[in-house]
Amino acid sequence: MSLEVDAVTFDDFGTLRYSAKKQEDIIYPIFRALSEKGMSLTKETFLNQYFKMDALYRKQLKESSRESLLDEVIADVLESLGFKSEAFMGAIKEAVDYGLSTRSVKWYPDALPVLSILRKRGYKLGLISNTHWRLLDDLQIKVERIFDAVTVSYEHVYAKPHPSIFLATLKKLGVEANRCLHVGDDPVADVQGAKKVGMKTVFIKRRNLQANADIIIERLDRLLEFLGKKR
Repeated sequence: MSLEVDAVTFDDFGTLRYSAKKQEDIIYPIFRALSEKGMSLTKETFLNQYFKMDALYRKQLKESSRESLLDEVIADVLESLGFKSEAFMGAIKEAVDYGLSTRSVKWYPDALPVLSILRKRGYKLGLISNTHWRLLDDLQIKVERIFDAVTVSYEHVYAKPHPSIFLATLKKLGVEANRCLHVGDDPVADVQGAKKVGMKTVFIKRRNLQANADIIIERLDRLLEFLGKKR
């Protein structure tokens, strides 16, 4: 089976990259960094309020697909505890950057080779990522070199499966929905979301989940069997 498309978009985490090891929740290194910047709150007070705010953020995300940047969630936590978040914005960014730098995230072994081959075969490439973690500068530079279009939910405001994040990416790529293939590991966010706007779909089965995708694969390099050199 050969897919007639002009572009391929990818989910990020769980599709192209993964956590290399078990890690502490990102909020703990953020708390330590903020404390060093002069935040005079006990760990218990800060964490209790953060986890309340995080639960509200996740509820909002599930109900409306509206995304919030992690920095903004932290700012809301500090403001709710009596701090002027504006005075702490620089410290918040530095603390979040530090927290993100503690993450051990790697590319799946076949991810970068597959992306390189698809580009050589003439396909436009896009990245559509649900994340309220900012892309650090070095990763931002890397993905912008690899992909023709990068859409992250914290910038776009809406997360997958909201149709607007797919439509925005299609517009950046300059392709029609039926001429674009989306690859992801989430049956709802990736498969249902992309299908809803008319895109073709590939589900990469990394977990014990089922999806109503056009194609199901277990390794990214299998994608190359369905995407030959563009005519």
